[in-house]
Amino acid sequence: MIAFILTCLFLPSSWSAPPIIDVSKLKELDVDWELLSELEIKELNQENDKDKRLKNIELLIKAKQFIIVGDIEAAEFYLNRVQETNKGIEFIKTRYLALIAFISEDYKRSQSLLSPSKYNENKYYKNICVMKIINSLSLNDKRQLYYDLDNCTKITLNYTNNDHFWLNNLYNLEFNRKETFKGSTLSDSLYVLQNQEFTRIWLKSGLYVNKEGLLLNLIKSLPESYYRSKRIRELIGLLYFRTGDQEKAISFIEDIESANSENMKGNYNLRQKKYELAFGHYQLALMKKKNSLNALERSLPLVWKLSQWDKGYDLLDRLIKPDLQERKKITLSSVFKLKQERYKESQKELDILNILFKEQIPLELEQMMTYVGLRLHNVDQYERYSADSCKAMDGVGCWVLMQSLSWENIGKTIDRDDTIQSEKESIDTLKNKVRISKIEEIPSVDQDDIEELDSQLVRITPGVD
Repeated sequence: MIAFILTCLFLPSSWSAPPIIDVSKLKELDVDWELLSELEIKELNQENDKDKRLKNIELLIKAKQFIIVGDIEAAEFYLNRVQETNKGIEFIKTRYLALIAFISEDYKRSQSLLSPSKYNENKYYKNICVMKIINSLSLNDKRQLYYDLDNCTKITLNYTNNDHFWLNNLYNLEFNRKETFKGSTLSDSLYVLQNQEFTRIWLKSGLYVNKEGLLLNLIKSLPESYYRSKRIRELIGLLYFRTGDQEKAISFIEDIESANSENMKGNYNLRQKKYELAFGHYQLALMKKKNSLNALERSLPLVWKLSQWDKGYDLLDRLIKPDLQERKKITLSSVFKLKQERYKESQKELDILNILFKEQIPLELEQMMTYVGLRLHNVDQYERYSADSCKAMDGVGCWVLMQSLSWENIGKTIDRDDTIQSEKESIDTLKNKVRISKIEEIPSVDQDDIEELDSQLVRITPGVD
């Protein structure tokens, strides 16, 4: 430091310090590396690395948010834009991709993404071992399952408050090992009932693998105080609901307002044909959980039943399923618009569907094309699609095609406000029975003249008697 100060004191007066370069501005300019010192180049590289890390973190956050809401296509889009700058970023990206594959029920791909040996380090393995176990269960890969179960329970033991009770139960139930399943006999029921958290996991794991009968045998052993827990009562309600005792199920969840309980109430009212009540419960479930698939799938048919068209658009936007074709959603949206007499908007979506089906649309869309063509006075459209639907033995299509031969534009005729029938000739009048009187025939030739002609001799050949 002293040498630096002395050097500055004895510098010539004509000397001036080199200009300080703002490295942050070099990101937007062409860098002349010859003018930069080694420290400036290092700083510039660090600045670039920092920007890449921040960008990656931002993309990973967006991907995680979309995974949580169930939009896995959007999540995968952002993950594909992540630049793997280091092993940590690469691992997070891979873990999210494996989770997306797991959600899509592509267990082989999920397991393959997590299989590289570089992820067997403890700092990585502890974050993925549970997912690997579930993948192995789904794929029935016993060898990998035994390995991961043994190692995962050891390395994550410090992170569990219940000795991996759920994981072990899931494993034992999947392989039908009732003798090792805690809670399968009265002798170890105290282990299951030692606290509410253990009981909740026990009920949930049994429901997960459809062991309702086993749970019902021991559910009477629950202490009375456990019934104060809404989470436990919700699971008991689901247990009875699955076994068909809906009345008892409703009695357990009547005062619970969670998404699952509202869905069960909606299902109960749906079977009672109380459609408005059922629809209301499904909407409450969606308020608790915006992407509840059970509520969405049951609400859409009720939209049609109750004519809640505006609500239908919101439900369609929320419905995200990997196996649901986009053209089915567009078809429903077009139908809702048609029911609201928004024919121009419905026509736009029908045109999109025509492209998606490569002009080989099914009969139902041909019928919609015919009707929308009529209401928009599009003669070419309703003539074409009524002919196509008539060939498919659709009576309405044949009738429209027949009427198009009589009327120049039947669509305009339908929209006319003129009175078609008078009051005296209403449809009811035409349905009434009328008395039929015989028609009096006025003879044009007298019968006597006919008899006289018959009695006379008729000469067939002229000139011959």
